[in-house]
Amino acid sequence: MYSPTTGRPILRHLRVWHAVVASLVVVAVVAFVFLLPADDGVRPVSGSPCRPVDSAREDAPATPDLDGDGSVDLVHEISRSLKVDVVVVPGSARGPDQDRTTVLTQDDLGVPDDIQVGDDPLQPTVADLDEDGHADLVVSSAAQVVWGGPKGPQADGPHGRVPLPGSGYHTAPIAGDFDGDGHTDLTVFKDSGEAQGQLVVLKGPFTRSGDPARTVRIPSPVHKGATPTLVAGDANDDRATDLALYDSPGEPPLLFTGGARTAGGLSKEPERLPEGENVAFGDFDGDGRQDTAVGRSFVASYDEDDTPHRRGQISVRYGKDPDKWVTIEGGDFKEGFGSELAAADVNGDGCDDLAVQLTKKKEAGDARIEVLRGGSEHGLGSKPWCATKRTAPGDDGPSDGVLFDAHDWDGDGRAELALFGGDRWWITDGTDRDEASFPLNPAKSQGS
Repeated sequence: MYSPTTGRPILRHLRVWHAVVASLVVVAVVAFVFLLPADDGVRPVSGSPCRPVDSAREDAPATPDLDGDGSVDLVHEISRSLKVDVVVVPGSARGPDQDRTTVLTQDDLGVPDDIQVGDDPLQPTVADLDEDGHADLVVSSAAQVVWGGPKGPQADGPHGRVPLPGSGYHTAPIAGDFDGDGHTDLTVFKDSGEAQGQLVVLKGPFTRSGDPARTVRIPSPVHKGATPTLVAGDANDDRATDLALYDSPGEPPLLFTGGARTAGGLSKEPERLPEGENVAFGDFDGDGRQDTAVGRSFVASYDEDDTPHRRGQISVRYGKDPDKWVTIEGGDFKEGFGSELAAADVNGDGCDDLAVQLTKKKEAGDARIEVLRGGSEHGLGSKPWCATKRTAPGDDGPSDGVLFDAHDWDGDGRAELALFGGDRWWITDGTDRDEASFPLNPAKSQGS
């Protein structure tokens, strides 16, 4: 039975993710203001500037959209039995269309047999690397590229491979315009084993063979043996992509700002964020500036270790007040509030909401998701607006659906949550209703 453990977010086996560079210099002293749960539920703030669903605006392009039809596709990379597959469920006006699911096998992708694989479903990178107007697909630690076209990347279409220096890579590079020059770059962490690792920045544009315009290596500021996850976002609204990385609950995430006058475009020294195990970016108060959220569940990394008798928490920094962190506690003691995060506008009011996963044991597959509503003035609320839990039976016992991603898959202006567990997908709306539920295996896919 396939049992996922991460996400970008699902629960991570930290040893299969990349590590990333950052120094141990404290850039700023952050103040923590504790926002304790109120007695009643969070309600929309009167006069909210959050954009209603039907207001006119310039929408950002749907992503990931491999076939260019304007709908978000559900794309995930799965490694099992030492093989890599990528499953693409195309988006539609009714959400992910499981009847049109495409599976690109390791042979289709051109991934070599000697690559390192893990047990987690990952999100492969979708970006237009060669600037031909079509989204390309970058998969596996081999950084294999399947070039896009009018119908999306095809098994029998053109392939390439981004040349990564040396070895020691665990997942595909992530994309962003880290130097702010208008070209898509890639960045990936290189684990050098006993030696200090490196952050590798591959600067765009890329040729059709996969070669970058330039490759920059940055010495790693994280401890030897670390395998942090990389997250791209814009934390300071300067249009250059920033890079957050996190390794484990006991280490503070690190934030490199993009657009710096350095060889790689990233700031020379990173900022240490509040301690936590994941990072998400979103506009939670509707002021047009990106905010940063850090989740800290306090759940032990391995099930045999004791979890402290504490509630999990989310630390939030709003773009309008970058020198202050607000902390929101949630769930019960030892319940794992904050183990995974995903930011998206679930109710379509123009403010991003925050989906927060609760997980008591990181290796046991138990999970539920609570959504904190974003709103003007106060930003995120301290109580969940709605809760979601899905469970699938299995040979080894029931498996709960864990948080994989949040996107507007049906194009109605309201984002849905994608949960994955027990070889099954659930696409749920903001009221905890299933919009779709289907098995991973396309041959068994059925709508619900």
